[in-house]
Amino acid sequence: MRSFVLALLLALTPGVALAHPHVMIDAHAVVEFKEGRIVSLFMGWKLDPVYSSTIFKDFDKNKDGKLDAADMATIETEAFSDTKPTSYLTYPKVNGIPASGLSAVDFKVLGVKGALIYVFRLPLPEPVDPRKAAFSFSTYEETYYIDIDFPEDKAIVLQGSGSDGCKAVMAPDHANPLLGGVVLPKKVEILCP
Repeated sequence: MRSFVLALLLALTPGVALAHPHVMIDAHAVVEFKEGRIVSLFMGWKLDPVYSSTIFKDFDKNKDGKLDAADMATIETEAFSDTKPTSYLTYPKVNGIPASGLSAVDFKVLGVKGALIYVFRLPLPEPVDPRKAAFSFSTYEETYYIDIDFPEDKAIVLQGSGSDGCKAVMAPDHANPLLGGVVLPKKVEILCP
């Protein structure tokens, strides 16, 4: 029944009926703390099997069935770095203000059970004390060509000194609707006592 209702909503929303994601990503995030302040987001994007296969075929240049360091560097340059203008599809906010100037580091590609996983770290421009400032982040692609989703609450982990007692709360991100409000990405808020 739920699928029927969603299909009906899509059909009745102008311009939306033909829009659907072509790439699906299960996202995971480690919110990294140092001395009680959030310093970075360590992201993992598990790409769907079809897109993983496409990336693998396109970038395994010597066709040895493995992605070597040169292949991964090319993937970073040609299939990842172009997300930089959109903050790597990850939007941290401090007191509701978007963090700017993010640059991904430590990019790697892993292969797990028929899927590729991009892993990378997004150091924040300034460390954030979540006991004094509201910290949240969402991850989405505005056109919905790519569907990025945190598959479960356990996809968010808090780690590092000063993270004790803090928790991640996930909810729909009503401030950033996609497809005219038919799809809502998830927002993660970090709450500390």
